[in-house]
Amino acid sequence: MAGPPAAGAALVVLGDSVAEGRDDPAPAGGWLGWAGRLARRLGVAPGDLLNVSDAGATIEDVVRDQLPAVRAARPRLAVLGCGMNDALTGFEPAAAGARLDEVHRWARDAGTGLLAIPVPRPPLLERSPISQFRKKRVLQRIAVFNAELERAARDFGMAFPARETVTRIADPAMWSGDGIHLSPAGHDYVAEVMAELAAELLGERAN
Repeated sequence: MAGPPAAGAALVVLGDSVAEGRDDPAPAGGWLGWAGRLARRLGVAPGDLLNVSDAGATIEDVVRDQLPAVRAARPRLAVLGCGMNDALTGFEPAAAGARLDEVHRWARDAGTGLLAIPVPRPPLLERSPISQFRKKRVLQRIAVFNAELERAARDFGMAFPARETVTRIADPAMWSGDGIHLSPAGHDYVAEVMAELAAELLGERAN
């Protein structure tokens, strides 16, 4: 996770290891990921991007550890990319929904556009020798988490990508070998999908 934010950050990213950019190396070191690729597409300078995502983070971790680190930034746009760890380990829907509300409320009160990314179905579920029962449970949790994401976005007037806008994420080429993180092509695809929605949000904030 990055250090204390600059007050003028234009783009803030909250989330887990996928949001951190894992498996998409940056030329200068570290991770580029969809966050860095999105910043490029939006014309956001590297110094105006604040990515406080952490590997293994759940929505509870985002609210407890990451949100306090960005409150002073008051960015024009924030992107939330988490939920996979919640789906894999389990969560209480009401508690997760309350935490998602906290993130959306912060964005609304700060005048920040918030774009939440739906949790995809990872190839890991097909490759891992887990039971059909556990696989079904994970898929159920993904569906419930996405429903809470969509509900929170709707309640607070924020963006949430429709399922049909991210259909290519099912392509195996979008994923790295571990079946849980995106490949560089996957990160680029997510950035491409988000860029149009993000540009609309930024335009709304400028009006």
